[in-house]
Formats: sequence, structure tokens, C-alpha cells
Amino acid sequence: MRIVLARERGFCTGIRRAVSTAELALNSGAHVVATDTLLHNAREMERLRQLGLQPMEEPGVQSMGSTTVLLPAHGSLEGERKALVSSGAALVDLTCPIVNRAHDAASRSAAAGMDVVVVGDRDHRETRYLMEAAGDRLLAVVASAAELDGLPVTGATVALVYQTTQSRQVRQDVLTWFRSRGIPVADEMTLCPEVLRRQDEAASLAARCSDILVLGDRTSANTGRLVTVVADAGARVHLVEDASDILDSWFDCGDTVGIVSGTSCPESVVSEVVSALRRICPDASVGEDT
Repeated sequence: MRIVLARERGFCTGIRRAVSTAELALNSGAHVVATDTLLHNAREMERLRQLGLQPMEEPGVQSMGSTTVLLPAHGSLEGERKALVSSGAALVDLTCPIVNRAHDAASRSAAAGMDVVVVGDRDHRETRYLMEAAGDRLLAVVASAAELDGLPVTGATVALVYQTTQSRQVRQDVLTWFRSRGIPVADEMTLCPEVLRRQDEAASLAARCSDILVLGDRTSANTGRLVTVVADAGARVHLVEDASDILDSWFDCGDTVGIVSGTSCPESVVSEVVSALRRICPDASVGEDT
């Protein structure tokens, strides 16, 4: 077996910053709570919980006088922040800078008087953050170009703002829908560059490997998109949350197996998965994608 590791793997820059900041707060001895899941990885959230992180809804957490509150990497709503400030809590905003850039794009477009279409998963916290930025100029929230059919448009320029973990293909499909109907768009590129690089490398590896292991949590939007990218490229794809998910029956020792990871997957999981593959095929070689 030949194991090929994606160049970019483990936590992305924004998640690494959020996790390290959370660890510093927890190691300070402060009473630390989180308003929501800081990152979409249940295993990593459990590790932080073992270090002392509490969810907001736990009994006793409502007394906020000397509490440090961590706001999640995917953004937080204005009403949520105001209520916490008025309670006397000390806020630590872990919102990813790339997510804030998308939020700013939605806000600027709305302030310029444009109708805003947010392209993203409606129930995702980041999408709700972008919807709030668009305010009363929000025209629609869609997860795909197919959902645009029937959109009420006036012929004026429509601003497109993307949840940062969407794919190039979704963006292209949305742009094609508007352009084919002669509707002018202001298309600010708010997709995360690191997410796009991971998608591109996943597609490249899928063309050269018999199997691709996508490492990450099933609740992670960017991880799910990696699965779609690999499947579209025609490789066998397996979504793996940790090494215990791996089945011997997936492989034989002549396979070339690529490993990519979502942005909320720690590097430790990559190492554990490589060890599991080496138990299946002791002579497996491991190298980084070139």
C-alpha cells in the first residue's frame, strides 16, 4: 500500500487560532463557557470539555459575573453578543477572519442598497451570521443554483455572498444561473482560500489514488464538501471521523490511498489513521503529496 498525505491537513489557520485561544483561557483558571460548538468536531470539543470548557446551557453557567465566554469560529449574532456584554461576561471572539470578511461583504453590499443573496446552508451558524449582516436587503438564502428558480428579481444588481466553505462548483453554478438570465451580479469572492486549496488537492489525489479517506466530523460542512469533490472525481471515498471507523475490507495492500482532512480535524487523527493503515498493511509507504 502507498499512502499519500495531502499537503494541507489538520486544523486550518482559523480553527488552530480558535483552539489555541480556548486552551489559553482554560489554562488561566478562569470559568470558561462556550455559546455554541467552537468547531465542528465532536472529539475535539470533548477534549476541550475535559479541560474545563462548559456549554452555556449547563446549570449555574447563567451567573456570568466572572465568566469568560468563547464565541465560536463561525460567528455570533449581534443580539447574542449584546446580551452577554450586559451580563458582565468577558467575551473572547474566536470568529475566523475569513468569515468576518464575508460578513463585511454582506454588510457593505446591503449598505450600498443592493439586494443580497447568501449562498450557504441555511441552518449553519455562519450562514445566519451572513444573513444578519445583509439585514432587510436579504433577498434569499440558497444552498444551490437549483434553489434560485422563482427568485424575485427586479433587474437591479444582486450581491452574492458565499458561506466560506462552499465549493468552486456551487459558486460557478450560481453565477451561471444569474448570467444566463441577464441579471447583473456583484460577486465578491468570499470563499476561504484554504478550503479551496483542500478541495483542489482532494480532486487531484482522487485522480491518482484508488481510495481517498476524508478525515473529519460528519457535522462539518467543509468536510462534507470534500467527500462530494472526491466522489465527483470518481475515486472510492470513505468519510472517517477517527481510526476506529476504518474497515480492513476497504483495502488491499496494492492500493494507493490518499488522505485529506477537513479544517476542523486535528493532526493527531491523521497520525492515528496512518497507524491503522499500517496495521492492515505493515509494508505501507507514507509520503506527502508532491
